[in-house]
Amino acid sequence: MPFFKKKTPTLSPHAMYLAEREKRGDRIKARNLQKAAILQSWAVLPERHVLVHTFELQESPFCRQDAASLFNSWDVFSTSLVDLNDIKKFTTESFRYTGMYHNIALVLDVPRQNILGTFPRDVWFMNHAGREGCNPQGRVLQPYGLVECIQSGRGVGDFRCEGGYQQLLTPAALMTQDKVIRNQFTHNEILIIGRQGLNLYDGLPATQSIRVTRVLGADKRQSPDYSKVPAGHMKTTEEIGKHVARLNNVPFEML
Repeated sequence: MPFFKKKTPTLSPHAMYLAEREKRGDRIKARNLQKAAILQSWAVLPERHVLVHTFELQESPFCRQDAASLFNSWDVFSTSLVDLNDIKKFTTESFRYTGMYHNIALVLDVPRQNILGTFPRDVWFMNHAGREGCNPQGRVLQPYGLVECIQSGRGVGDFRCEGGYQQLLTPAALMTQDKVIRNQFTHNEILIIGRQGLNLYDGLPATQSIRVTRVLGADKRQSPDYSKVPAGHMKTTEEIGKHVARLNNVPFEML
């Protein structure tokens, strides 16, 4: 008796469409689960690690009003994850590594769903893209300017972030990569959504308010130069840091 190979049934175009849609849905679900797991790792940071937003000048708006009200009105802003054990006391060196962009750090309590992207180096994100003068209080000139920057990876100047700005690493993975490329001038960059009520991730709550828990001062130079600070202005990191801590009713520590 001759052997006849059984034919594989041919799917109709509609059935093929449904099968492909199901596969695509499974891939999206897997990515969402992976993102949720990574974000969960940011819910409790490793010991002595803090998430900070930094500044240094008296003219900063943080010297005039409480920080939480500013953060919660901003679309996206930059922070860094810092291991405080990496900030050593000054010895004979005139310069030290701090992992901070500026000398005064607001330590933040950030809901995990507010995290947009995590990078082991400065990625030159255009924080207030689409607003007049790239100012957080500027009027919106390009409604989709910020979204375009996030998706395309277009940063400040000619900088391009390959893969866009919505990329996630766990704190451990981030710090491992940070330490490989680190020098005394570098810092990592964590992008945070400031505004509340935005649904960024499936299965997670909407973005929530951000709190300031303390203020840190960490001079990079052993003998900072304050000669250009106008007379009558607060000058030192410690002086400005204590002032900002009082505004926010939180502790201050000089490192």
